[in-house]
Amino acid sequence: MSLIKQTVCIAKQGKQNELKKVLFSHLLSVKKVDGCINYEVYEADEDDTELLVYQEWKDEEYYSNYKNSEIYINLKARKKELLKREEELPNF
Repeated sequence: MSLIKQTVCIAKQGKQNELKKVLFSHLLSVKKVDGCINYEVYEADEDDTELLVYQEWKDEEYYSNYKNSEIYINLKARKKELLKREEELPNF
């Protein structure tokens, strides 16, 4: 059974374009990661500081491997200075 993760990323004021660039460029790399079925980034219609990251992984083990990878660690470091907050939605 696949694992779906959804995360709402809220950019700091004035950092939304930079956050978009980081997330959209990461999208190209993560789709090549073993176990990644789908990875998409969506912009909110009503709030330009809000983005939704949708991820689908083959299973929890592949997702865990990704979270321990250099690709993810680099993303996390880059996002840290750009995010006001990040909210993970319940898994399904």
